[in-house]
Amino acid sequence: MTSSAIDGFRHQFLGVADSTFAFRTDLQRRLREIDRKALNAQILVKRHGKALIGYGVVAQSFREGAQQLQSASILVQQAIEPLIYGFMRTLQGTQQTDKLQNLPESVRSLAPHLMVTLAQHQRAIEEDARRTARDAQRLMQALGRFQSVVAEIEYVVVNGRIEAALKGSGQAALAQVSADMDKAIRHVRELLRTYRDHVDPLF
Repeated sequence: MTSSAIDGFRHQFLGVADSTFAFRTDLQRRLREIDRKALNAQILVKRHGKALIGYGVVAQSFREGAQQLQSASILVQQAIEPLIYGFMRTLQGTQQTDKLQNLPESVRSLAPHLMVTLAQHQRAIEEDARRTARDAQRLMQALGRFQSVVAEIEYVVVNGRIEAALKGSGQAALAQVSADMDKAIRHVRELLRTYRDHVDPLF
């Protein structure tokens, strides 16, 4: 691998690392927000009693959806870590191989086992590449699952907004809760889309 190729790989790795850090940090903040909005919906239903009993199903679905998002996000986190470590191993291996390949001929002649070492490094890099491909596939599956949970909650949000529109005295409060949940879910969807825009081209 040439020095320019190594620089390109390093740039890719740093891009994935930076986007991953931003995604993980913002995702946790957004999931806490969704859980808080879901709890607010349940509190609102309890406060209004029978008047909002029909909305209680929606509020419960909000809370269950928030918990499902948390579970799905854990799978994403678990899939991200080995992928990042794989990138690090590959970057380190390619840098070491590049240094060995660029040793002067005078040094090569004093190290008869250099070609064997180079071959070992190359095999290690190839194995890391295969492992990284498997890790990338697991991450894509985890992100796909996360995306499907987001879609499910968006469906619940639509039902919640319809239910809120049918209520009388509690209509304004329900509409606000549903709108808040809608906004929180849209933020997560956009966050996920942005992250996938960064990582999808690599795989």
